Amino acid sequence: MWKRALFALASAVTLVSAQKAEDYKVTHLPGIDSADLTLSQYAGHIELDPRTHGNMFFWMIEQTHETNPEKLIIWLNGGPGCSSMDGLFLENGPYRVNPDMSLNITAGGWQDHATIVFLDQPVGTGLSFVDSDGYMKNMKEVTDDFALFLDKFFELFPNLQQRDLYLAGESFAGTYIPYFAKRMLELNNKGDRNFNLQGIAIGNGWIAPRHQYEAYYDFAVAKNLIPERRKKLAESTIAKCRENLAKKESISIGQCEDVLDVIMQGTVYEEDNVKYCINEYDIRITDELYSEGCGMAWPHELDQVTTYLRTDELVAAVHAQEKNGGWNECTGRVSSHLDTSSDEPAYNLLPEILKETRVLLFSGDQDLICNVYGTQYLIGNMTWNGETGFQAETVDWYIDDKIVGSYTEDRNLTFAIVMNGSHMLPYDKPFESLDMINRFMGVGDNKVNGKISRLGDGSVEAGGEPQNPDGSAESVTDDEGTDWSQYYSWGTSALIVVILFAAIAGYCWYKSRKQAREGYARPSSTTRDGEPMGGGFLGLFAKGKRSNRPKLRLDDQDDTNELDELVIETPTLFAAEEYSDDDHHRRSGENAAAKSSKKDTPTTRFAIAEEGESDDDFEDFADWDDGDNSTLIESKKPSKSNLKKD
Repeated sequence: MWKRALFALASAVTLVSAQKAEDYKVTHLPGIDSADLTLSQYAGHIELDPRTHGNMFFWMIEQTHETNPEKLIIWLNGGPGCSSMDGLFLENGPYRVNPDMSLNITAGGWQDHATIVFLDQPVGTGLSFVDSDGYMKNMKEVTDDFALFLDKFFELFPNLQQRDLYLAGESFAGTYIPYFAKRMLELNNKGDRNFNLQGIAIGNGWIAPRHQYEAYYDFAVAKNLIPERRKKLAESTIAKCRENLAKKESISIGQCEDVLDVIMQGTVYEEDNVKYCINEYDIRITDELYSEGCGMAWPHELDQVTTYLRTDELVAAVHAQEKNGGWNECTGRVSSHLDTSSDEPAYNLLPEILKETRVLLFSGDQDLICNVYGTQYLIGNMTWNGETGFQAETVDWYIDDKIVGSYTEDRNLTFAIVMNGSHMLPYDKPFESLDMINRFMGVGDNKVNGKISRLGDGSVEAGGEPQNPDGSAESVTDDEGTDWSQYYSWGTSALIVVILFAAIAGYCWYKSRKQAREGYARPSSTTRDGEPMGGGFLGLFAKGKRSNRPKLRLDDQDDTNELDELVIETPTLFAAEEYSDDDHHRRSGENAAAKSSKKDTPTTRFAIAEEGESDDDFEDFADWDDGDNSTLIESKKPSKSNLKKD
């Protein structure tokens, strides 16, 4: 009885001494002059459970440009158990740590048009902490804690509650975020809360295990990561995985994790008695130390970030003194306690979420662990808002007239593929990532880092004026004194061009008529839809019309060969459609997906994807196996050992 009374007294004292927003204000940071630290920011712990001392750590950077309405992003890294300080210091946050422990403010941070909160969750992750008996055991508990954090966070910062709210993250956050969004929408519908949730964004996410496990194998075959000597082992391993998936599908399946292990082990090689392997988060990197987990020590700036976050000065500046022990990127106890065997995959939650809010899925195409193929399979097999897969066309995505990826938008779902992007997309593609999130929120005027961004073939010049197909601005009202002589000279030039064109066309017509009379003619170079073939139509980011028909995995193929159409299909593909041997140093193209987790959890991984290749990078399909497990049987390159992360 006295224990309950003591606990009630302690709770009352806590309420009386409750902290205010200003108690979390960050006024200085080590490694940067206060005069240069112009960002408004808040950081510290919010207690969720006094019985287990469960505390979540957040670090909030306020937006620097006005928007109407104002925006709020909550960013989550994955793992499970990996810190969102990765996002803050390595990806979409404003800070970069130098080897001498000085701090830079970098362009490309998402705080330009949105206040962004980097949250270490579940409790025990990063700078968050909890007693040993307080770790989360399933996704319900994780979701309960996140909902409680939101309540307490908005009590501290009530001015943020009515902002347009977005949940965003990568890797295993592909599981967190749909669970969180579903709970928030349920609370809204019951009238218990009024969360202003406007959308969710997931990059290289672990969302649909069934599709991601299949994508491990397909992506590895397409990228020539499986050497000849390991093909049969890889095929038998994916077959066992399918047997387990047929029995029960959960967020993680041990026998299916073996698929990635087989692939990664096949990429191991030795030089001067040192073993190396590819980076499972960026397959372009082929010289990772095997002893460091084939990418678990990547990004390579991680060491200096770790040192910086463990300094006493930093810990004090962000009010994190209550955390015992130094910061770790990923915490093994969080992932080891979290048993997701009875939790349904987040994939099952998306159709209901899409009824009520928008969803952005994005993939860097060089990631193995959560590769782009898996996301394409997910979309192509998912039924939402009355249709299965995308019904809209895919368009090219340009920044400064350079193709950087592709976009497909349909029925509340957006899918962006970023060429040459890794698992941690904002790390190596900061401006593409910034442009993407700004587009999703409807801010930024389609400009990023001073460059114009656009989708499809329409052009807009820096001033925002519409342009003609040749790139020149449309004419406006003539000013007095216009020098018309230049137009006369242009007219003369145009007349000469027309005459030359007519002469050439007449000659070609004459030649074709002559050849026809002689009994032969050149075959037509058009697609089945009547579109001209052109170069590079097999490439994912090639220009031209893309078919709306969803790509189904090999197992689901109909009798139509994609090569018959020479157009780009949207999700649920067969895995080998692009990439040649030269792609061994890259991550997956437009059709990939996988998963990742981090250092303390060597049995869990989540991954990166990379930007697209040129037309020359794509090769014909290999032979198909006609057996029950139809899949590619031809591949050319070795693969490497596996681990998960972030």
